[in-house]
Amino acid sequence: MKKSALLLSLSLLSSTAFADNYNAQIDADYLTIDDVDVISVEGTYYFDQVTTANTAWAEAAFMGRNNNVSLAYANVDGKGDVLNLGGDYFYNNFLFALDATYSDYDWSSSETNFTAEVGYFFAKNWSVSVAGSDEDFSDSLSLNTKYIRALSNDSFINVEASYLNADSDFTVAADYYWTAQSSVGASLSTEDNYKFGINAQHFFTPAISARVEFVSFDYDDAISVGVTGRF
Repeated sequence: MKKSALLLSLSLLSSTAFADNYNAQIDADYLTIDDVDVISVEGTYYFDQVTTANTAWAEAAFMGRNNNVSLAYANVDGKGDVLNLGGDYFYNNFLFALDATYSDYDWSSSETNFTAEVGYFFAKNWSVSVAGSDEDFSDSLSLNTKYIRALSNDSFINVEASYLNADSDFTVAADYYWTAQSSVGASLSTEDNYKFGINAQHFFTPAISARVEFVSFDYDDAISVGVTGRF
């Protein structure tokens, strides 16, 4: 009897805590590069429930166009702190995004930057946007696009590209989801000379995922690992 009650309790818990819909997401990441360690935590709240149905779970918020606010904190090798407050607002086929970032380096100097982005969805799964920051605005403009396509057998592909006008740099990235829960990806960028990255992510449940990424720069390599929780 006690065993049956325990199994019932676990079943009820999994059906609620690990539901396909969620309103909040927490990401925790660790990155190391050039003997510098960065630890970051980000929380995002969605005003409407995000559903993972009929799409790759990592792309659910993009496909659902869910309005949100986010707060992130990063510590850079114990000598610097970065705080970011941002939000995305979707109206019909338009996207409006705003981010404010405060950086404090070694407790001796600090700066605040603002970034704005305006985008348009030409289709449910395809967006194009323009972004720029308040620091050297004309040199910080970027043109970005993101496209997700459903393939056969519950698989998906995500393709992204960005062009930065300052130095005519470009970045291209792609992720292949062989299931809605699992993906591998690669990226290539000409910013800071050439850099190449590979990544992988897997959702163990609709609420818990882990990811790893490796990026090769001209001067060093970067490795990051992270986990995500949704509820």
